[in-house]
Amino acid sequence: MRQQYPDIQAKGTEVVAISFEPRDRLFQLVRQLQLPFPILSDPERDVYFAYSLTQGSLLKIFSPKTIWTYIKHFARLQKYEHSASDWRQLGGDFILDEEGTVLYEFRGQAPSDRPSVATLIAKLDA
Repeated sequence: MRQQYPDIQAKGTEVVAISFEPRDRLFQLVRQLQLPFPILSDPERDVYFAYSLTQGSLLKIFSPKTIWTYIKHFARLQKYEHSASDWRQLGGDFILDEEGTVLYEFRGQAPSDRPSVATLIAKLDA
């Protein structure tokens, strides 16, 4: 997402990420990953509940695809401390218009289950 962020902005859109991590942990993450877009902290998970984002089963959380994704991140020396994280919380990707109407929604079924950035950019053109 970081590399394609200028392409997203060129379409007159903005990226906002939401995490249930505390603000101090998110500050570290933004610095570590050099993210150009804001990440908002939602430790009570109000946004997660509002968008019906659920927790995954242990079988989905520790599926071979998810484990392979983490191995690839560790191989690239990409590390983020998850000691206080909820490993079962699943994420999602949403595109909203100016009024807050959901134009596109994707609810992950496992931690590695995400649309590509190219897919999200294509949805902006739709």
